[in-house]
Amino acid sequence: MGKEALAEMIRDKAGLADKAQAMAAVDAIVGSISEELAGGNPVALKNFGTFCVVTRAGRTGKNPRTGEPMVIQPKKAVKFTPGKELKEAAEASGQEWGDSHWLDYRSLVRTVEGQLREIKAGLAKCGVGKERLQSLYDAAAGRLRGLSQNGGQAFQEMRKGFSAAFAELREAFKKAVDRF
Repeated sequence: MGKEALAEMIRDKAGLADKAQAMAAVDAIVGSISEELAGGNPVALKNFGTFCVVTRAGRTGKNPRTGEPMVIQPKKAVKFTPGKELKEAAEASGQEWGDSHWLDYRSLVRTVEGQLREIKAGLAKCGVGKERLQSLYDAAAGRLRGLSQNGGQAFQEMRKGFSAAFAELREAFKKAVDRF
């Protein structure tokens, strides 16, 4: 959810006259939190969470381009600790997904993409046309990427359709192998 969507939601829930008032309210809240944090003060919102400024220690890291060690200077960062009700809401949304965690979901997507690559390689060995094979692969991989970006709703959709999708893929693969 972005800032404008949040303003729309606030407008509807608070009964504000227009979107400009809601956007001003969002800006005021974000600005106030930022000012307090800039002053070094924590901001605690009961049942939501606490924002505070922490100092991250300096350390030795690795330059991702060259692989050489480099010194990372200490810096200040904002830390957010969720409150009890926010944690419970997050856990409830996980239960709506069938008690699966987001990382499990991402792992599932990576596994399926790996299986798609294996099927693509197998079909290529059987002589299936490169362009047709690439278009089939791109369509399936694009659909998976789209699902992975949509969160819980996509996870539910994937859980419902995975067995059918794999059955179709297996059947198509068998037919292709039998043809060649």
